[in-house]
Amino acid sequence: MSCRLLQIPSLWRILIVALLSLQCRSSDPASDNASIRKGEPLVNSIGKVLPLDAAPLHQQILRHMLPEPRTLDVSINNYDAAGSLTIYDPLLKMNTSHELIPAAAARWGVSDDGLIWTFNLRPEGRWSDGRPVTAYDFQYTFRRLLHPDTGNPYAFFYYDIKGAQAYNTGVEPDENNLGVRAVDDLTFEIETTAPRAYLPYIAAFHGASPAPRWAVEKYGVKWTDPGHNVSNGSYRLTEWTSGVGMVLSLDPQYNGPNKGSVEHIHWIFNPVNAPTGMIAYENNEIDYVGINVADLVRVQQDPILNKELVRSPLQQTAYLYFQHQSPPFNDVRVRRAFAHAIDRDALTRVVLGGAGTPAYAMLPPDFPGYAGEKHNAYQNYDPPLARRLLAEAGYPDGRGFPGLPMWIQPGRILPNTAVAVQGMLKDILGINIEVVQMDGPTYRSRMYDWKVPLGFGNFGADFPDPHSNLGAFWRSGPRNVARHNWRHTDFDDLVDRAARSMDTEERLRLYDEAQRLLIEDVGGVFLYYSTAAELRKPWLKGVPRTKYGTYPFPYLTEVYIGDEAEGRRP
Repeated sequence: MSCRLLQIPSLWRILIVALLSLQCRSSDPASDNASIRKGEPLVNSIGKVLPLDAAPLHQQILRHMLPEPRTLDVSINNYDAAGSLTIYDPLLKMNTSHELIPAAAARWGVSDDGLIWTFNLRPEGRWSDGRPVTAYDFQYTFRRLLHPDTGNPYAFFYYDIKGAQAYNTGVEPDENNLGVRAVDDLTFEIETTAPRAYLPYIAAFHGASPAPRWAVEKYGVKWTDPGHNVSNGSYRLTEWTSGVGMVLSLDPQYNGPNKGSVEHIHWIFNPVNAPTGMIAYENNEIDYVGINVADLVRVQQDPILNKELVRSPLQQTAYLYFQHQSPPFNDVRVRRAFAHAIDRDALTRVVLGGAGTPAYAMLPPDFPGYAGEKHNAYQNYDPPLARRLLAEAGYPDGRGFPGLPMWIQPGRILPNTAVAVQGMLKDILGINIEVVQMDGPTYRSRMYDWKVPLGFGNFGADFPDPHSNLGAFWRSGPRNVARHNWRHTDFDDLVDRAARSMDTEERLRLYDEAQRLLIEDVGGVFLYYSTAAELRKPWLKGVPRTKYGTYPFPYLTEVYIGDEAEGRRP
């Protein structure tokens, strides 16, 4: 194949040269099917038939940018294992209708009492080193991700499993008392503490992807490094050059139901919020890029880029949270004053440039259990009410209110958004808040340790059920397990009852009442639902869209490169 380079800045040129060299090495002209007559479909290297408008196989390379991950060990490093979602198959996955579909497991079911879920694995499943994927691999994985020594920050996500919390917190060290077991090579069971209708979604979570015991025991924390990594998904890690990028390639061992289309995925590394993404996109070196508010105006005015702009809801909720158990935020009047002092319309329309819609609740539009506008009054914009509440709490016009930092995590919240909220609190309440940026690991560590006095958070559901946004997220729990220290006994009771119910209508009613309490007591000040803005090249095809209007891209398998790419990509 021909590998040419556009005229670009020298540092960026070095990075692209390195990635193009990987691209040249990872393409196999002999398997290109170039001799197939036009109009006949291509078949990729693992036997998937591509659409008729697909480019030749040497062009089936998806190129993107992301920060370099610290590891691909997704089962215990869910936050840091960026780029790993395509190389592992958990028990189940979700399609674009958010329906559960087979992955490592071919079938699943639940006992009559709703406590034991059985997953029957595909007998032909293989790891990338050729070994069979077995139920014992999943038994090992769940025990490992819940073991207290792994320090998994997402361990709480699995606490519905019988014995999980006791095992994870060291109260019950015997792993045999954990409700995960391999019955035989192909039968895996998960036992829950009570009926849990949403348990299959937990089994489909990418953090529940299996880890190969033999590789972990041989290489330790380096088991996902190049040359050591073993995976069970449609793609496998074939290159990782630190500071440059990584290449994921179709795995010839993969024979599952979720085969990828492109031959290779090239992840070019760039720092968080670096401007190089737009440069690379406009040089045709990557196939899509997320854009921020700063670039949105220019993109909309550009006659070419504007045609490649795609916007969609993200089903993510941005919110403020507090140190609820300490002054001044242990007074609900202060929390309500904050909620009524923020103009969400101005925030989304002016500051975000339309990259969000006003939020007055946790559950986003079109999400199961979304309440519409019926709860909006609890946190609507009302400056006179905000001032009165703050005065009643003992801080008239902000006098005597302690100076506090508002922590944000760059890459999750744009600093100008936090600055706008800072200005509104100053103008309406007379309160001085300092915006402090914190790196991701430090931010998360202190958040779970309840050491953030005032924080700017952003959360997207891990699965399409209100339990993800409400029960798993806001229910009270111990330090270093629960994200926030907001406590409300009635809320806890409602989400616990909803979690135990197997009746969909009853569950949604209980979650709605719980959400009302969360909003009224201001567990968080809900600000906006995020909207994605992305540029995509015209040759990027097959990008799926869910029934909620979101794009679960690039982690599904339908994406391919169209024949428009011929002669237009380096």
